[in-house]
Amino acid sequence: MDRYDVVVIGAGFAGLTAARELREAGRDVLVLEARDRIGGSTWYQPEGFDGFGLEMGGTWIVPQQTHVWAEVQRYDVPIKDSELPGRMTWSDHGKVLDTLLPVPPQEYEQLEHAVRALIEAASRFDPLRPLSEQDVADLDVPIREWAENVGLTGNAKELMMSWFCGCANASEDTGSALDILRWCSSMDNSLWGMVQASVLGFTFVNGTASLARAIQADGGAELRLSSPVREVEADDDGVTVTYDGGVARADRVLMTTPVGIWQDIEFSPALPADKLAISRENHAGQGQKVWALARNVPEDISGFGWGTSFDYVGAMETTERGVVLVCFAPEHDRVDASDLADVQRAVREFAPDAEVVDARSHDWVHDEFSKGTWATFAAGQFAKYELCVGRPEGRVHFGGSHTARRWRAFIDGAIESGKRSAAEILAAEK
Repeated sequence: MDRYDVVVIGAGFAGLTAARELREAGRDVLVLEARDRIGGSTWYQPEGFDGFGLEMGGTWIVPQQTHVWAEVQRYDVPIKDSELPGRMTWSDHGKVLDTLLPVPPQEYEQLEHAVRALIEAASRFDPLRPLSEQDVADLDVPIREWAENVGLTGNAKELMMSWFCGCANASEDTGSALDILRWCSSMDNSLWGMVQASVLGFTFVNGTASLARAIQADGGAELRLSSPVREVEADDDGVTVTYDGGVARADRVLMTTPVGIWQDIEFSPALPADKLAISRENHAGQGQKVWALARNVPEDISGFGWGTSFDYVGAMETTERGVVLVCFAPEHDRVDASDLADVQRAVREFAPDAEVVDARSHDWVHDEFSKGTWATFAAGQFAKYELCVGRPEGRVHFGGSHTARRWRAFIDGAIESGKRSAAEILAAEK
């Protein structure tokens, strides 16, 4: 049986970062990854559309995300800023509005109220501290309920709910408003900053894989791909990890898989009730990200919609065959990404003359090693699970972007958690 100081389960940004930190501290580390690639919830496909690579998962970063920003600088990974659109497109149930703002003039006051309500709510808490320990339980409610509680009406209400759902990749009746308000708080209570962090920040010139590969190469930990873990058995002297292809023994184990995967692994001792509960409930990020290549659309389209299939459609690049669009929907089955006609139908709610010639997506919700997109908490889950997801259980430690503070569910949060969990393991050895 192979013996290591630490076995890291998962080769996403959390696992790769933790492995590097542990290796730098002189530990012998094995990284086990279920997939045939590294990157976890990021997945860059360089072939993409006509040479434009597609990010099937996480994409954007901003300077306020200090952990990922430091890694980019450390490895001199090329990034580029997004080009700002010259105008915004607003779609009201598929009808494109020919207006500067998403509301008619008589509702301007409501739009101002919506923005003020967002910033005031985000200003109530410190995103660096556990939200479950702050007085914000009234914000940990479904997105729709929060919008109604602050008195939003008309198109301003519809736009704000759609915006929150787009950020959450979750529906207005499941996603926690608090989790999305945290985005605004983390951007120094700036609505514009929130937009940058979500769809108009910096992107990786050579894909997120360029940073993942740099961290992996620097760490030098042993990596085994296509090795899904089946059992984690801890005792007084260490932990035995059984995976497809072998068995490994270590002093400690770090789990960085999404929470929904825990229930599929046999733990001994069994996971405590709270961890098992969140794994079975899973998180609310159950939407979809679809890439479309379309003709007859504005080269700088940036569209937000309500009552539409996609809640956001934005141009990323122009190729010989058309405009590359990134599209998001809050439920995984809103649009059939394998059916160009259905993707075209959804895109035409923002660009009525669009002709979709290609489309790509990955079904993260039914991916056995993900069971969802980014880890947005459902309403009420902060109070029950925020602290437990990162709590160590004896020799078994837990990382992943869902355990981070300021930037939960982002690449930055994954890297933060990798550093935190590695330090936790090193401290526990003393």
